[in-house]
Order: sequence, then structure tokens, then C-alpha cells
Amino acid sequence: MNNHYLSSVNKEFDHQMIKFLLTQAKEFNVPIISDEGINLLIQLIKISSSKKILEIGTAIGYSSILMALFSDAIITTIERDEKMVVLAKNNIKKANLTSRVTLIQGDGRDISLEDNDYDILFIDAAKAAYIDLFEKFSKNVKTGGIIICDNLLFKGQVENPDIIESRNRRQLVKKIDKFNQYLVNNSNFNTYIYGIGDGISISIKK
Repeated sequence: MNNHYLSSVNKEFDHQMIKFLLTQAKEFNVPIISDEGINLLIQLIKISSSKKILEIGTAIGYSSILMALFSDAIITTIERDEKMVVLAKNNIKKANLTSRVTLIQGDGRDISLEDNDYDILFIDAAKAAYIDLFEKFSKNVKTGGIIICDNLLFKGQVENPDIIESRNRRQLVKKIDKFNQYLVNNSNFNTYIYGIGDGISISIKK
């Protein structure tokens, strides 16, 4: 009931690209960040006056495009899937954002970036690689910067992994739980996991 009320009272983002991207995500069965998640992300960008953002996991470019459309930040985003890279590049061009969104193709675990002054790092990639990606790219975030990770509840399955029939899914869910424990116990960051969308963490680098 509360979600329905908030959906009715909150203003939605308004741009011609949004409907197109949502339709494309559905057509290609590509999971994207929830409405609540992208709203939180953009609010954090504005509150923190962030100008430089690093995203791991572009997919079709939904989150990177919306971050650019509704803030003045510059975004670097990394995607390993060739098919997604083609779609994302076309979408970034369609949104007239090629000057503000830079897409790098490759597996994040194999890519090194020299810049260490990113204001925000957003991770929404292969869940089994979250610890590796966090440890690697958190070094590129400035002190006081923010790291946001999505899908940490995995449709409620993280709470009850033993009832999952698929062995592979159960192992993945346990890896997400391991990452969650790693996050909240990492003394280099102040972290809290919120029940927003499919579970979002916000970590502040000390």
C-alpha cells in the first residue's frame, strides 16, 4: 500500500528516452535498476554535488543515461557483454550524451583506471564478482566518496538460500550474502544496506 501511495504522489522522471529504454529492457529481457533505486541514485548525486561517476555494469545504458540526463555529472561506465555494448552505445548516442558518458568494453576485473578521484562508484554487474569489483574500484573513489551496490537482496532469496532448489542459484545467493557481510564489516567504509528496490547498499569511504 505504501509503495502504491508513493508511486502515485512522487513525480516520475520525464524524458523521451525513458520509455524507449524501458521498452528495450523488456524486449531483450535485461534487468535494470528499480524506479526507487534510480531515484535514490540521482538524489545522492545531487545531494553530494558529485561531478564524476564510475559505473560497473552498463547493460543497455539505462542507469548511466538517466544519471547524465538528470544531473550534470560525467560518467564512465564499463560493460563486458558485446551485445549490451552495441545497444548501450546506440542508446547513449540517441540520447545525445556521447560527450558525457564514456563506455569502456571489457570485464571490470581486467580493466585498470588511473583516475582516483571519482565521487561515486555504482556497481551493478556480475553478482559473484562483487567483492573483487568493490576491492578493485573502491581505490578509484576519493575519500568521502560514495559507493552504491544494487541487487543485494536478490528478490528476497538472500534471506532464505536453503529453500532455493537450484544449486547454482543457491551458491550465487550465498556469494551475495558473503558480499553483504564483507561490506558492513569493512572498517574502511561506513555502510548501510537499504530495502530499496532489490536491496541497495550505500558505503562512504573513510
